[in-house]
Amino acid sequence: MDAVTAKQFLISKVLWEADSSHVQISEVERKMLYFTEVHPSLADIREVHAEFERDYDADEYENKVAQLLKNARARDTNISPSQEHDWNEALDALTKEDHYLLVMVGLAFGYGASSGNALRVRHLLIYISLGIALVLFLVLTTFWRTTH
Repeated sequence: MDAVTAKQFLISKVLWEADSSHVQISEVERKMLYFTEVHPSLADIREVHAEFERDYDADEYENKVAQLLKNARARDTNISPSQEHDWNEALDALTKEDHYLLVMVGLAFGYGASSGNALRVRHLLIYISLGIALVLFLVLTTFWRTTH
């Protein structure tokens, strides 16, 4: 399963669970399920994100979605234990990229949160290494010019 399919699988489970348990999910909250900083998935996602940041409590939203994920997974595996494989496959596929949905997955299952953090740490280390390399290059170039 690829990350796009995995994300759609998990989002459909959240929305189905919200609908079946009568939990209100606004249009902005629905769209935020698709949010990622890596590659926009919806045409208006930047505007949606700005509205979400301005008008919503992120902790409350994340806890609500995490609870919906827990309930959906429990319901699925109670109906058919073989669905656990689908959940695991989706969770594994999603952790290969950086998605906001992983925050809720981490809250719900303790799954994928470390992977998202590891990706951020890796990016930070790459930027620091590039910065050090650039400074070293400039120092060596200056030293070479002054000696020749």
